[in-house]
Amino acid sequence: MKVLGIDTTGYANAVGIIDGDKVLADACTEARSDSLVKIIADIDRTLKSAGLALKDIDGFGIGLGPGSWTGIRIGVTVGKMLAYSTGRPAGGVPTLEALAGGVQAGDRLICPVIPAGAADTLYAALYRHHDGRLDRQGEYYVGGLEGLSRTLKQSVLVTGPGAGRYAARLKEFLGTSFPLEHFESGPRGTVIARLAAQRLARGESDVTLSLSPLYLKESTARAFQSSGVKGLP
Repeated sequence: MKVLGIDTTGYANAVGIIDGDKVLADACTEARSDSLVKIIADIDRTLKSAGLALKDIDGFGIGLGPGSWTGIRIGVTVGKMLAYSTGRPAGGVPTLEALAGGVQAGDRLICPVIPAGAADTLYAALYRHHDGRLDRQGEYYVGGLEGLSRTLKQSVLVTGPGAGRYAARLKEFLGTSFPLEHFESGPRGTVIARLAAQRLARGESDVTLSLSPLYLKESTARAFQSSGVKGLP
């Protein structure tokens, strides 16, 4: 099953194509202000590098966020458009899950982290590999590093963009002897594709037009609108 995965939730556009266990193409390019145009071009380029056309794709994996509010909207919209126009199934994948799925941690907990805009505020979650699946342990977390440190009770691997910086700060709260390691990474299109393929194989495809972004909190712009603030001084 050939699955194309995309993620535009951060500072890079990630596109990847897999066929079963085989990686056919994996690309990651800098996101820009014209990300809608760029991600479409990136998808076309990635398909060509794999020697494929869009009609050859059997399903789509779509990074749902959290992350950049505008980036999430672009990726989800493009993914839905591709799935709907081709009549192929789609599977939404939370970006935190994709980060966790990109590392091997044995029986340790995995804590993917994504910057949430404000200083030292982040999105996070805890995952563990179990019987070939990636299971989330508890709810998503949005908040500061000190609060996150209170949820960590055992050996953990911190991963994601800025993981090294966050791991160092967490050590300040947990103590230098706490069993904590880190792995710097961003979401990969191939991991999105693999996790989506697993969902599709279990018959868990999403209703394409009902796929929704996973924001976890309001964007700054939306927060200003909600508060009645018309603009910045």
